[in-house]
Amino acid sequence: MKNCLFDMKILIVSVVYPYPADAGGSAGTFKMIDYLRKSAEITLLCPRTNPKDHYELQTLWPNVDIKLFGADSVANHGFSIKETIKKVWRRRAETKEEEFKNSMLFFRTGITEYYFDNLIDQVKNICNRTQFDLAVVEFIDLAPIVAFLPANLSKVFVHHEIRHRRMELEFNTLENKPIGGEWKIFNTKLLEVALLNRFDKVICLTDQDKIFLEEDGVLPEKIEVSPLSVQITDHNINIPFSFTNRLVYLGPEIHFPNLDAVDWFLTNCWTSLKNRFPDLHFEVVGKWKKETRTKYEKLPGVKFHGYVEELDEVLEGAIMVVPLRIGSGMRMKILEGASWHMPIVSTPIGAEGLPMENGHNCFLAEKASDFVEAVGKLIENKELQVQFIENSKEIIRVDYSIEDCGKRRLEIFENLVATNAG
Repeated sequence: MKNCLFDMKILIVSVVYPYPADAGGSAGTFKMIDYLRKSAEITLLCPRTNPKDHYELQTLWPNVDIKLFGADSVANHGFSIKETIKKVWRRRAETKEEEFKNSMLFFRTGITEYYFDNLIDQVKNICNRTQFDLAVVEFIDLAPIVAFLPANLSKVFVHHEIRHRRMELEFNTLENKPIGGEWKIFNTKLLEVALLNRFDKVICLTDQDKIFLEEDGVLPEKIEVSPLSVQITDHNINIPFSFTNRLVYLGPEIHFPNLDAVDWFLTNCWTSLKNRFPDLHFEVVGKWKKETRTKYEKLPGVKFHGYVEELDEVLEGAIMVVPLRIGSGMRMKILEGASWHMPIVSTPIGAEGLPMENGHNCFLAEKASDFVEAVGKLIENKELQVQFIENSKEIIRVDYSIEDCGKRRLEIFENLVATNAG
């Protein structure tokens, strides 16, 4: 039995190429692997990406063996996230709901259809060449690979988002719900739970997701909670906080809950807020396609910044709004907002699983009228702005630092390997 993590060899299989770390999933994966590689030998198997990003990541991580699956052209029975998204973005839908359906996971390829040519053979060959102590599979699309890993290898699944719950929340936003929708969600749930129970451990990101998974039928003894980290740097941005008539939303369009959130906010909340506060601006940070930006920027006071590497100028003096109606796992944007000393208004879904308390370190509001009222109240109350910022500082430093989150993840891995070796 190994007693030192520096001797541990870990295979990580993920649907996300973790660089550039410009979205929640890639950023979380990047930070965790960046921490793990200092204490263990890492082999990362992930989807093929453009050569420039691959070269830059390999330069950053010289001690990580990065292997790629997929090809430039995918076979007819294969599936590529990037190609699917490109096709979705090229479609011309007649209505907004039809357009949104094309971006929902509910209407996309299911778990059983996510596959690349030779993926099973590639995983088997990697395991035949190296005697790993642990295999870590990330994201539900790749969970079926558990059946093709060596029987005696310790196996961990990292569940970033509960798929059937995400699908159900998407389904609930539809006015014209398709026949058989609940049937599809139920069957996805059965498959998802069955796959998770094939692993030795299932890591979820929040205590709330742990509760959901236990209720769904995942064996309680298998579930561990290990959140993703937030990069904490000492800075004086927003200290003291001085509101500059700006509301900010963080998130790229490629993640459908962001598109739904921005559209819901602009459709149901923005006119009321703009009428009440004529100088108010709403700004979105992240990659959004040109057609979407053009459509929404016709509204007064709305601006899309695109991807911003240095966030200080954009976030200084702004209130963060998180009007999410769809989600599971961790909403990193709230933790990032807290780390930038921003007052926050969110929906309950947006803050789900995080230590955010209505009226203590944020406002939580579900209905559009309540959301508008919460934003207005925060804009007009400087004492509340300062209170929310102060009360959210300790959360970030104690619970979500890279050091604390990395140690927690390593502890789970070490305990599992030691238990199975014994």
